Amino acid sequence: MSTASFVASPSGVLIANSFRDNLIIDRHDPVFATMRASKIKHLRSENSEDAVTWNVFRSLGQIIPAAWFPAITSVGLSGASLLADDSIIVELWRSVPPPPSLLRDGDEGNSEVDVIVESPNWVWFIEAKYRGDISLRTTTRPGRNQILRNIDVGSYYAGVRDFYFSLLVSSEQASPVGCETVKLYKDLIEPRKALSGHRPDGLKNLKGVSLLTWTDLANVLTVAKGAAGRSDEKGYAERAIAWLGEKGIPNGSDQ
Repeated sequence: MSTASFVASPSGVLIANSFRDNLIIDRHDPVFATMRASKIKHLRSENSEDAVTWNVFRSLGQIIPAAWFPAITSVGLSGASLLADDSIIVELWRSVPPPPSLLRDGDEGNSEVDVIVESPNWVWFIEAKYRGDISLRTTTRPGRNQILRNIDVGSYYAGVRDFYFSLLVSSEQASPVGCETVKLYKDLIEPRKALSGHRPDGLKNLKGVSLLTWTDLANVLTVAKGAAGRSDEKGYAERAIAWLGEKGIPNGSDQ
């Protein structure tokens, strides 16, 4: 990463002069025109989880799913049998409302989901963390942690489709509470129990809760680079791999 367009904060963190200097793809996408100021400000930091999420998943979204989807499901959805067809879409930061039944016991705003990967038959929510951990509560519900909220909102959003959730982290050391929560929820019993008060359906469409790392994503991009048939798609993968490497996140060929 060139430091020409970055300055160091008092704590030594590099801050981009423009948030676009921290992005490697689709810097002028219309989504940024309506983005709240605090999110734009955070995008300027070298530690921004939004920047790394955009650069990686926006790049994957430009590559044919057959080149990368089997690789990411092998680590994130082990055991699931999902087809890597052209119906798969990748969307970032969609605002998704909570189940209406939840609102009888108190207000809750929409959830901004970091990554949604979906097809006509299934939905996969990914909550991305980079240098931090999950939130343990919402404004009105002290026991509703960020993973539980994602599972609740995502399962309801999926409707009759199968639903999966993954937490994406740098390491267990960077996100210890999130990693422990994923371990607790992995058998699916605990989240179903915790949400039973307003989910009489029992979240029957919840099929998996798992953990991913940014190194996993670097490896997925490496697979995509080799499997993509078009030179532009290979270029998207190659650029994202290099950017992650500059941030100290290796791919399989570096290890």
